Amino acid sequence: MSYNYWISLHQHDYFSNAGGYFEIVTSTKDYIKYAKKYNLPAVCITNHGNISGWVQRKRDIESTGLKYIHGMEGYTTMDLEDKNRGYHTILIAKNYDGVKEINRLSSKSFNREDGHFYYHGRITFEELQRVVSNGNIIITTACLAGPIAQNLVSSDVSDEEKRNRNNVLQQWIDLARNNRDNVYLEVQPHDNVEQAELNSVLQDYANQYNLQLIASNDIHALDQDHDRLRKIIKKGKRNGYDNDDQFELWCKTRSEMVDEFNKQGVLTQESIQKALDATVDIANSVENFELDRNPKYPQLYDNPEQEFQKRIKNGLLKRGIDKLPTDERQAYINRVNHEYSVYKHNGAIDYMLSHQDIINAAKEHGIHFGPGRGSVGGSLIAYLCGQTEMDSLKLGLNFERFMNPERVSLPDIDVDAFSKDQKWVQQWILTNPKWHAASIMTANTYGLKAAIKAVADGMDRYAGKPAYIQSIRNQIGDDGVVPTEVYEEHQQLIDDAKKVVGVIDSFGRHAAGIIIDTNTIDDTLGIQTISGWDYPVTQIDMGEIEYLKNIKYDVLGLDNIGLISRTAELAGIPFPTPDSDFIDFEDEAVWNSMRENNIGVFQMEGDRAGKLLSDMLSPETIRNIRSNEAGKGVKYMDLLSLVNAAQRPAGSSYVDAVTHGRFKDNGHSALNKFLAPTLGNLVYQEQILNFLVDFCGYSAGRADVIRRGIGKFVAC
Repeated sequence: MSYNYWISLHQHDYFSNAGGYFEIVTSTKDYIKYAKKYNLPAVCITNHGNISGWVQRKRDIESTGLKYIHGMEGYTTMDLEDKNRGYHTILIAKNYDGVKEINRLSSKSFNREDGHFYYHGRITFEELQRVVSNGNIIITTACLAGPIAQNLVSSDVSDEEKRNRNNVLQQWIDLARNNRDNVYLEVQPHDNVEQAELNSVLQDYANQYNLQLIASNDIHALDQDHDRLRKIIKKGKRNGYDNDDQFELWCKTRSEMVDEFNKQGVLTQESIQKALDATVDIANSVENFELDRNPKYPQLYDNPEQEFQKRIKNGLLKRGIDKLPTDERQAYINRVNHEYSVYKHNGAIDYMLSHQDIINAAKEHGIHFGPGRGSVGGSLIAYLCGQTEMDSLKLGLNFERFMNPERVSLPDIDVDAFSKDQKWVQQWILTNPKWHAASIMTANTYGLKAAIKAVADGMDRYAGKPAYIQSIRNQIGDDGVVPTEVYEEHQQLIDDAKKVVGVIDSFGRHAAGIIIDTNTIDDTLGIQTISGWDYPVTQIDMGEIEYLKNIKYDVLGLDNIGLISRTAELAGIPFPTPDSDFIDFEDEAVWNSMRENNIGVFQMEGDRAGKLLSDMLSPETIRNIRSNEAGKGVKYMDLLSLVNAAQRPAGSSYVDAVTHGRFKDNGHSALNKFLAPTLGNLVYQEQILNFLVDFCGYSAGRADVIRRGIGKFVAC
């Protein structure tokens, strides 16, 4: 049948730029809007050499009621030993098995050790043959950089080159003949001599071998304005083509495509209609699929509960809990039992075991970690297993902030290590044969100032004048506000640059985050390699990782840990922890030295933080605090933590009062006593939890749900 529309199955968004060659300013959301405007039922993106961002792309497309079609424009080489950049090849998944096959091919193409990667990721013809024969993907011969166009024999090549080209052509023709339903010859309507010649050859092949044609416009832009913008930036980056204007690589309606093919004057009307219909037939044949959103904890032990129990018991002995008086010991046992039941309920035992394995391996290598960052400090079991040095029972820390049976979410433990040690830990994780691991992808995008430079470099008025361009950028604030006089003088530049803000230019990696899975990730997520990092990186970002409930492990670099470690070594003392009995945490001389010089005090090195710290630790403030009955038990560490919290935006209403020792009277003696460590103010997340439990009668689990809601509240 014939349709009144067509579906672009060869289409790029700005994730294509990440391969080092800038070409696109258009996003998937732009294509979605176009599809909705013209009542198209599906959107397909086939980026150059990668499938990065595919999970979010699928969500965005399907959230509007459109069908998501998974694809990629790969680079196919006949032989890894042949140092070429590969023939452009469109791959389209027919079903979820096809999605995984494309992801696996893309992942493998980034292997820099076996020859796959050469300037960009490549797949081999043999690999392509294998997946096509499985019947889960459709391929097309792509553009003028595809296998047919690149091997057409001309009179100006040697006999040997002619034989080589004919041999390659025959292999591709055989692939198409052996897989007629899954291999298409791609025709495009551009007003270009080489494209017209290619279309003529493809028409002949289709007739001779009973093969199928498919139409495409090799879309690189939403419309002519996006095409103009991308060409400006390409010109500035010196990667444009002399004949760029012969290729109208933007979205076109079916009637526009027919008109362009007719102007080209190569294909018959019947061939044009069938080639356009083929796009719809393929789109209709693609199967929908659901993403697996179950937690993906590493499965390392045959009996994880038994292993977890053994480690907890060892921790009770190692921490000396067995030597405590009966009542105290029982309190620890009760807390352990409670936490264990929550870990089991939330399915997180495997996570805790794998995390402890990482910590243990690092400690055996002589690496020290911070005592505990974030909510995991509330877990007594984490303390017993050596994952923190925070005795949450002694310190009054709440477990439900970390893990909650009423809010089943993935556990997330951040650990701090000396920067040099951080790299060792990450390498150990990324190369451990027990699991599959990868750093987490980040996308580097254009801000306004960077966009101004990218656009200006390609505009005649500014090109070759870097100092002039920089002078314009210097007048724009970090908040992105453009002074009126600057805008009036450079209106076209500023307007164009604003359209480029948010466009991806390259990929990086999260400095701390790594995902681990005992199942394969090259097919379910996709992995890649990036410059300057010798280990796999995911092809989806942090938000997509969290959506799929893959498990991430964060190892942060903190030089303070190295300073503490080296100082302890020079002083001949063990690495200090909150349990260390050789440290007086109330030593006034130490606190006075912090007041005098805040260099090296974690999160306190800024000028404002230093001023607040100096005020808080001043003799006058200490006297004010100690003179109040509620303040007699306040410790210096409480005050340091209070300064840290008060300097944040949420503390603006009370920062001056607390740094000068002024208590807030809440009109309730029990509440005043409860808030004494923070001078009568409700400051910490732990306080919010305990307040809701002790004063409002909430369960710890429900209190944590409210605590999270408060944390996400944004004032209007």
